[in-house]
Amino acid sequence: MPIPVGEERSGANRKALLLLSLILLVWNICAIARHGVSVGPSLSTSPADRFPLLPPDSAKETGPHPFENPRGESLTIRQKYLLGKRVDINTAPSAEISELPGITDKVAASVVEERERLGGFRSPKDLLGVKGIKEKRLQKILPFLSQLPNN
Repeated sequence: MPIPVGEERSGANRKALLLLSLILLVWNICAIARHGVSVGPSLSTSPADRFPLLPPDSAKETGPHPFENPRGESLTIRQKYLLGKRVDINTAPSAEISELPGITDKVAASVVEERERLGGFRSPKDLLGVKGIKEKRLQKILPFLSQLPNN
């Protein structure tokens, strides 16, 4: 690397840059080795060798349910939400609806009553007709709901 005119770098700066580039090189080599990236084409042409088989369905059932804690403790609704669980407001029982943030047992019972009266909720705005749910609470529970077309 040529030194620009007017700027001089000391031998210590050059050594530091060399050491830094050496560290980065070793880091990248270790990362490639750790991830097992192979270089070059695979010798096998069989699809079975290139794509691993999934375990049988019986092996999947032995582990914990995706929304259960491996230690046997129940997860909070926020933890279940982060794992991808959603509540279908048109089919969920009152106990499941009451797990939503800001929804008490009394409001959950009102949701079930209103759902039966209407024959199901067609949009999130239909929930505003439930006693105990206003705009702020609706916005709070919307991320946890599924199966609503306007959600």
